[in-house]
Amino acid sequence: MKRIIWIGLVIMFTIGITGCGSNPVLTLISSYSIQNVYSGNNLERRLYLNDHHFLSIITTSEGAISIRPHPGEDVNGWGSSLYLQPFLPGATLRNTVIESAVSELGRISLKASGKVSKGNSETYGNWNLNIRFVYDHSAKKVSGSGTYTINLNTFLSNATGDLNLFKLASNYLSSVPLLSGGTGDTGDMRRADVTGQNISFSWSPPALPSYFPNNITDNLTIDIIGDYNNVDTVAQGYARIEPAQKPGIKITLNSHNAGINMIFGAIYDTAKNKDFWEDNVGITPLILKKSTALNYVYNVEFESTP
Repeated sequence: MKRIIWIGLVIMFTIGITGCGSNPVLTLISSYSIQNVYSGNNLERRLYLNDHHFLSIITTSEGAISIRPHPGEDVNGWGSSLYLQPFLPGATLRNTVIESAVSELGRISLKASGKVSKGNSETYGNWNLNIRFVYDHSAKKVSGSGTYTINLNTFLSNATGDLNLFKLASNYLSSVPLLSGGTGDTGDMRRADVTGQNISFSWSPPALPSYFPNNITDNLTIDIIGDYNNVDTVAQGYARIEPAQKPGIKITLNSHNAGINMIFGAIYDTAKNKDFWEDNVGITPLILKKSTALNYVYNVEFESTP
């Protein structure tokens, strides 16, 4: 009996009806699904199109939310992470609630909300995220689009510092032994290409380890270019890890309101530039503390390719 029910569910998700009137046409469609995997108190939602695991959404026991794409076929092709939640400087990321994660016809929809993180456990406002993810298997591309809203309790100030809208965490290794021979730079990313209003530049972590240009923009695109990570960890004294082509992450924020005082910011922790296990790169758009707005609404676009 269970086998018959399971087969029926597969048929429901893989056969659609198109056409109209008295001549409907049966067509095969792709099936999205979500698998929940627990690791201690952390929950990983694995997003699938058919049998390809193309994205993971991880929520920690503290309430951080991490989006990790896997657009390619390489089993080791996981790299940078997107923490899509707002926080004040030095805060511990907390208080995310996944309201729903639903596989639908042609997409997976995610609704999340939470508190703006401040300090170790304080909060400074609320935020909401509604985003839909799709995967194009032929192009090996993960795409997402939705809305991102932040409502602060009160104005930013010298006491609060600037507001971080999200964090892109990655790894860049400098002058490390390579499996191809010799030494060089490798890791999960090569650089970040940045565009906005009258803004267009590339950021290289070792060239500018701390970079906060004062170019103010209402829209911002950050495109992390993935790298071929072929660090020779055995030569470093560790167990071997396989080389892999790491995916890129491209995220765009388009503000619904003008004059929001948003800038690009990035930090590379050079003290950890040999540590392949570290997120030694942090990239974030910032709302400057001089902003006079309490509410921020963005259209958000996400993309990842190998």
